[in-house]
Amino acid sequence: MAAVILVVVALLVTVVVLLASTPRGRDEESPLRAFRRGLRGRRHPDADQVAAARAAAVEPVDVSLGEMLAANVERGEGYVSVDELTEPLLHAREMAARVLPGRDAGGSDDAAEHGVLASR
Repeated sequence: MAAVILVVVALLVTVVVLLASTPRGRDEESPLRAFRRGLRGRRHPDADQVAAARAAAVEPVDVSLGEMLAANVERGEGYVSVDELTEPLLHAREMAARVLPGRDAGGSDDAAEHGVLASR
């Protein structure tokens, strides 16, 4: 019996410490007032809370990844076309080739020594 009383007292002290150490919330209301407002909201939820609870309670639908992707496929032009990427990539490759040291017409370079691989 003494252990139960000790646990209850410890829980009450914990609640008091948490309420006292909680920083002021919205509109500078006291922590005790915010706690009471939270309890009232739990007992009598508003329409937004009820709608959110109903949405969270909906059973999930088991669908494979392939089925989901097939159902959401978009027809037509993609976001980025290959032609839009080709020119900037070629330009970047040319710029990188100019920066790499030791490139000559014979194809020998110091890039392999530095761990840089060039595609040819």
